[in-house]
Amino acid sequence: MNNTLDVIFLGHDDARHAGLIEALSHLGFNVRRCHDLADVYDRYSRRPCPLVVLKAPLPDIHNAAVRLRAVDRGLGIVAIATFADAESRIRTLLCGADACLPPDVSGLELAAALQALVRRAVGLDGADAASDGHGPDEPMHETWRLANKGWTLISPTGRTLGLTTGERDFLSRLVNAPDRKVSRDAFYADGADDADSGLTRRRFVDVMISRLRRKATANQMTLPIRAVHGWGYMFAADIALDLDFRVMGEESRLEPQDDWRRETADANAST
Repeated sequence: MNNTLDVIFLGHDDARHAGLIEALSHLGFNVRRCHDLADVYDRYSRRPCPLVVLKAPLPDIHNAAVRLRAVDRGLGIVAIATFADAESRIRTLLCGADACLPPDVSGLELAAALQALVRRAVGLDGADAASDGHGPDEPMHETWRLANKGWTLISPTGRTLGLTTGERDFLSRLVNAPDRKVSRDAFYADGADDADSGLTRRRFVDVMISRLRRKATANQMTLPIRAVHGWGYMFAADIALDLDFRVMGEESRLEPQDDWRRETADANAST
């Protein structure tokens, strides 16, 4: 399922809060309601989403924005509060918010602000090639490993990430490519029909990479996967196949055909 319009909404359980949530739902957003910061952090850690609305006192908004921004630099954060002056808005933006809206904001205006952040997020995937994008705990010059016959990705700091069939195939191709680059057109997921259009295959890869990045972020891993504009993807760090390392109790995997159907459905839904 396409989660581009998933929203975590922090706010008091009042008529104004309910009205904004209802408006967003009617406009196609999938809203998860939260009543305190602990609930926001818990919901985001269990199921990351691209958008967060914080309707709360400014100290709570500042704390949440700083913490969430540290976890995901591409997250779209909208703050709704009473801003006494320009200085309070500036402080909120510097804490990590992308937009500051007044308490009487309409549902349409809030939806427009969130849509603008969605458009920006789509652009970030293509702009990653121009940025370093690596976290302080994952040096770019250390080696990543592909273990468990390619089913587990291990970061330089030892964190592990279970892979689906498509993700395993993609990363295995990167490992074996001399320059660590793979084009979208060269990638065929297991179970894909040869008659599928090139556009569908390219969209499939883009959606799969986006999901893989979100999975890694939720596991406190920053993937050095970069988009090569108009061509494909590259792994901007050393990565090797580790034949000796095996993680016990690895999460169950989908069958290749089921994997293809699920990720192709996401690709089609993204248009």
